[in-house]
Amino acid sequence: MKTSDSPKKILDFKRYLGYLIYYAQYSFYQLKKIFKPDELLDKLMARIELAGEKPSLVEIKRPRDNRISAVDEYWSEHTVSMGEFRSAFMSRINLIWRFRWYPKFRELMGLYGDHNDEVILDYGCGPGNDLVGFGLYSKAKKIIGVDVSYKALKLAQQRLNLHPSIKPERIELVQISDRKAEIPVKKNSVDHIYSEGVLHHTTQPLAILREFFRILKPGSEARIMVYNYYSVFVHLWLAYERMIVKKDYPGLDIVKAFNKSTDGENCPISKYYKPQEFIALGEKAGFSCEYLGGYLSKTELDCLKKYFHEAIRDKRLSKEHKNFLKKLVFEKDGLIKYEGKYAGIGGVYRFLKK
Repeated sequence: MKTSDSPKKILDFKRYLGYLIYYAQYSFYQLKKIFKPDELLDKLMARIELAGEKPSLVEIKRPRDNRISAVDEYWSEHTVSMGEFRSAFMSRINLIWRFRWYPKFRELMGLYGDHNDEVILDYGCGPGNDLVGFGLYSKAKKIIGVDVSYKALKLAQQRLNLHPSIKPERIELVQISDRKAEIPVKKNSVDHIYSEGVLHHTTQPLAILREFFRILKPGSEARIMVYNYYSVFVHLWLAYERMIVKKDYPGLDIVKAFNKSTDGENCPISKYYKPQEFIALGEKAGFSCEYLGGYLSKTELDCLKKYFHEAIRDKRLSKEHKNFLKKLVFEKDGLIKYEGKYAGIGGVYRFLKK
């Protein structure tokens, strides 16, 4: 073999290997489209689990007053859900996926903890994500899920029913209304309140916090997430990518654009809070309050990689947003902080009833 032929043969071999890898990937993709392994696994696990004894369905307690508000109506139609799960296996996988999609969500919200022999109330439980989590991974004796959406509670009921280890006597599902702040639970009867992504959609957040204070036992806490003003979501994804690059929400200020950007353009109420604003509400309700930081989303992290440097240079972005971006500190793990706290959309607070 001539020496001059070697580079050419190596190049041909690399090209051939590249084609081989490409066709292998393409074939796998086509097979995946035909056989749908995720669905097959889902069905298989459902059949295995259906062979076991199913617990009875948890009852949903409904209000006597059938009148509803615009908030009730919207969330009954726009339930945040991935639909019904066919198996306990896929239900568990979904919990893992949420933690990966939202870095620091688990840590800041304190999920799921021991809660041995405690009563937990999930305010705005939706389709039961964390009802299932607390049921599987905590030792709580009672887990109460309340929500304005009957549709969401039905999904929670179905999902809980997939897990034989979550006994029905541990669970209560209660439909409430945004029209009234009252929670149908006795005074000083709850050990822990969990509310993730709900109060920023309500018409009476202070009244609801006062209800939290009423039903919590002394020395117990509420862990609450509301949308965070000091976030990449607000100052980069919305203010720059959506409003400047994509020219969405023409003529609207950042507050009104935010209301339309989070949970559908027709969402009646969606607002962000600065930590000092939400802490002031908590203190009015009687709590000792602490802001823990904002957990991040994959949307924010992707936006940072794409637009961070461009946005700082762009003259169209206002000083309000540029000043926030310039103060961001990038951690070794790729996450970001603002003034020592994680700078994601999920602003988390610990409210303690002393």
